[in-house]
Amino acid sequence: MTDTLKTADIVWKEDHNGCLIPTSRHFDDIYFSQAGGLSETYHVFIHGNRLTERFGQLTKNERFMIAETGFGTGLNFLAVCQLWQKIAPKSTRLHFISTEKYPLGHDDFAQALSAWRTDDSFGDWVDALIQVYPLPLAGCHRLHLSEKITLDLWFGEALDTLNEIANNQHEHSIRIDAWFLDGFTPAKNPDMWSDALFKAMAQLSHRKTTVATFTAAGFVRRGLIDAGFDMVKSAGFGRKRQMLCTAPMPNQPTLNHYQIGFKPKKIAIIGGGISGVSTAAALSYRGHVVHLFEPDDIMAGASGNPCALFSPKLTLLDHATNHLPTVSFLYSYRHYKAMNLYSQIFDQIGVLDFLLPSQKTAKKRQALIDEYPKSLISTHYPQKDSSALGQDLRQTDIVAHIPMGGILYPINIAKLLKKHFIHHPFKVVRFQEQENRVVLTAFDGQSHQNFSFDQVVIAAGFASHLIDNRLFNCRKIRGQVTWLALTNGDDPKKPTQATNAIKYDGYSTEFFDSKSQSKSLLFGASFIRNNTETKLSDDEHLSNFQKFSQALPNYCQSLNISKDTHFEGRVGIRAQTPDYHPLVGKLSDSDHIFCLYGMGSKGFSFAPFCAEILADLMDGGILPMSSKLLAKLSPNRDRLNTPIQEED
Repeated sequence: MTDTLKTADIVWKEDHNGCLIPTSRHFDDIYFSQAGGLSETYHVFIHGNRLTERFGQLTKNERFMIAETGFGTGLNFLAVCQLWQKIAPKSTRLHFISTEKYPLGHDDFAQALSAWRTDDSFGDWVDALIQVYPLPLAGCHRLHLSEKITLDLWFGEALDTLNEIANNQHEHSIRIDAWFLDGFTPAKNPDMWSDALFKAMAQLSHRKTTVATFTAAGFVRRGLIDAGFDMVKSAGFGRKRQMLCTAPMPNQPTLNHYQIGFKPKKIAIIGGGISGVSTAAALSYRGHVVHLFEPDDIMAGASGNPCALFSPKLTLLDHATNHLPTVSFLYSYRHYKAMNLYSQIFDQIGVLDFLLPSQKTAKKRQALIDEYPKSLISTHYPQKDSSALGQDLRQTDIVAHIPMGGILYPINIAKLLKKHFIHHPFKVVRFQEQENRVVLTAFDGQSHQNFSFDQVVIAAGFASHLIDNRLFNCRKIRGQVTWLALTNGDDPKKPTQATNAIKYDGYSTEFFDSKSQSKSLLFGASFIRNNTETKLSDDEHLSNFQKFSQALPNYCQSLNISKDTHFEGRVGIRAQTPDYHPLVGKLSDSDHIFCLYGMGSKGFSFAPFCAEILADLMDGGILPMSSKLLAKLSPNRDRLNTPIQEED
């Protein structure tokens, strides 16, 4: 899949009713008719796939999969959301997958959907979709419209997308239940109606999968039949005399003979850091019962700092689809923003990144960020003011502004996610994998207790290999952060000069410390290899201060901070792999043991996305990522065959 992406080139035309409708310049075709667009969606796709009947017949915890070629304005998806809310049992889940080669820009997208706010319940879905509509970057964007409705929006060629999805499938993967073929008309957009695409659809379908499309073109009907679908003609919508859909009781013996059902599992997670609690939430949303084993408090280890920097590490735009730091940041950004509805989780103050030179000149670093949407990253030009921080910024060769970045409050994340699991403050001492279950033995400080589970996830950070010696023994990185109260008598929640967090050879940020109820400044973190000591070090406080004061000397001086200041601090131990990618997946020689660890310093950015991936792998779900990126995360990848030496 190519990472080059062009947004839709549209013009707004007036229809015969005087309504403005979006029209593609490239395909010379309209996205919808305002007079009948929603009615056409119901006639062609909802009735054509018998969704009203099928949604009503779903059983407890069942999931339904819909895939679409041609997302456009999202009108079909929104109509499905409204119907699902009215008819589907509350415990069921909808997964909708759609592709779009030329996505609308955000402003055009919002304007196009504004026509459908006349119905209050439909308008709510419109607002929800506009809120999470992603940046125009190639690849998959997983969007959660509610706890039970997930949209995977793939930007790129439809055939490439279906092939990527198929590459990640296995015999226990779920199949598509219904297809919407809604590209621009076949005469103007033949690539969306190819035999290769129909065959890719068949590979992802089962014997009872349905298909519906507005066109009745003979080559489309023949291509779908040759691929294995039982297609018939039926009455079209409006002026269209006919359309295509599958037979009322489709007989498709060449397609996969079964659809994977859903069975709630009892799952154990070992480890209570951000990886463990994120996985617990992802599995809980899917209907599983989760038990988490952590002898200490939740997120009390490397995930327990008073605040955490949340900022992407970007790559060349052409590589972004397969670049975990980029993909995970975009997903986690939406994840944490959604959590803000319930608690103060994410303070989107923005990040100023000094983009350290490495081997690239300032000109090359500028060119790297110029390719991205400015709402993600752009060059920052400091104002010519007399502030101390402004002076420091003007002395740096290039500074990037990341408006989607900010700081997270781990203690609030822990409190919010606790509802998704049963916490056992026990230490796991051993487990035994049997044919259909795992028997886990844990020590509560007084006695040993046995538990039985369907699956087990090891998410114990740098100690994961001690729980199962088949797991990779990561490099241990000691990281100490330093902070102090800023007592200048101002509003404790109002920043001084630094309204943004700042990345240099380290990072600093002002934050509100809930324990001391004061405005505070945090900087760090140290980076000490092969050290698991958690006692605070004055030398590391000094090192953190020196990096901070060297990067921002005037700002530091203006705050009256010196090496003799009394510093607070905290130590966490990170687990780092040789290729800087975490381990996500099932052990190759196991049926029930999975893992998620090795996040390094990017746990808060990686964990929500990687937890989604792991939950899909455990659940037989369809993955929101390329097969190339999935291979980089495998706990069985070749790169992990060579142990890390202590001197590395």
